[in-house]
Amino acid sequence: MKRKLLAFVFLIIGLQYAALASEAATQPNISELEQKVSILQSKVRSLEYAQNKTETAVSKLQKAINKNGLAILLFAFFCAWWAKTTGRSALGWFLLGLLFHVFTGIALLIKTERNTLQNKAADH
Repeated sequence: MKRKLLAFVFLIIGLQYAALASEAATQPNISELEQKVSILQSKVRSLEYAQNKTETAVSKLQKAINKNGLAILLFAFFCAWWAKTTGRSALGWFLLGLLFHVFTGIALLIKTERNTLQNKAADH
């Protein structure tokens, strides 16, 4: 009975040692870990750089919107007023003025000029 107990204890100790040895063999060494850390550090630096570039671009866009937003809104109101005085849809031209700014004004000017020329030709 003592021999069986002693053999059982040695068996358990041997299995634990084998498990520890196999675990140590699969763990990476220090140089591999240092390489992985340096790769991760370079990735973090590149992500931080990209984030800073994006934040800079977004802040420039916000400044431009703050600076030009009122002018665009006033231009859209002007397009709506002009469209209404020439018998067109004020809401439609207001929305077009918000979206396409100067192009809407040019289109409205061309349409008004064409109508004026047609009216003059019809009068003669």
